[in-house]
Amino acid sequence: MAAISRMADISAPPSIRQIGVKAQRYLTSPGFSGRVIVAGRSTVFITIDDGELLAGCPMDAQPHPRSFLTDLDLSSLQEGLRTWIEDGELRFSNGISLTWGENDIWYRPSAVPPCVAPLPVLLSRASELLEAALNDHAGENLGLALPLFGHDGQAPILEESVSPLIIAGVQTVHESLPVCRLGDLELVLQLSELLIGLGPGLTPSGDDFVGGLMFMARHLKAAYPQEDWWRGGNVQGFLARSEAMTSRISHVLLTDLADGQSHESLHDLAEALVVDSNHFDAAFHVRRVTAIGHSSGWDMLTGVLAGLLPVINRVSRS
Repeated sequence: MAAISRMADISAPPSIRQIGVKAQRYLTSPGFSGRVIVAGRSTVFITIDDGELLAGCPMDAQPHPRSFLTDLDLSSLQEGLRTWIEDGELRFSNGISLTWGENDIWYRPSAVPPCVAPLPVLLSRASELLEAALNDHAGENLGLALPLFGHDGQAPILEESVSPLIIAGVQTVHESLPVCRLGDLELVLQLSELLIGLGPGLTPSGDDFVGGLMFMARHLKAAYPQEDWWRGGNVQGFLARSEAMTSRISHVLLTDLADGQSHESLHDLAEALVVDSNHFDAAFHVRRVTAIGHSSGWDMLTGVLAGLLPVINRVSRS
């Protein structure tokens, strides 16, 4: 009987197994129709005729509000394919279809825990996170700027082989750190325009850094509104200006981050930082966040740590 069950599983058609709340809303909208604009081994991006965007990812990917996780071999999809919903299935113009029925909807509201951590605890966790990131950093990404985050941080000596784009990004991050410590979001966003579109790939390193910073600033404001760590900042104006500076995919994901929405591990980290509990595993959160993409995780984590600098600056000096 066990062998028969395994054979049934093997013969089962591919399906959507888990879906983010935004992706679920798009796919269930009347008349859904879209087109594959990027077909990679780990992610397929679909642009919808109404201008929105969603992503198909393998089962081992982290959930995201606009993604669906599937057991389909994504290499079977190609750029340019049309896609639509018919008879309860997500269909592609090459004949592939995904069953669409009982699936787990993933949603993480930007909810504030009933009891937030006292300020000294938050400071300790932020410091632990920075130390864990410094200890574990690897690769060519904006995490190379992490040694600068202390008040007495020394500029890292970058190898000649490091991309000039990353070197330029590290320098811009360095210049923004004093303003980050003061919590002047408007000036930080002005400086951050130099980072938008900076770096290779679908989501340039600069975009991911700025997104991580805005994600953390938003969650801090929600959890500790009385502290006013980040002040000012016309985020919508910044997003409107940045739209022409980067790729469409990256700008959509940057907008999600600014709205406090992103991958599961970033939500887990933000909640673990502010919840009033006795446990915080900084190394675990560093590993989870930096597992996102090729370098996006490190770039976003560096931005998150920049978003925590007003806390480290003010609480450690009080």
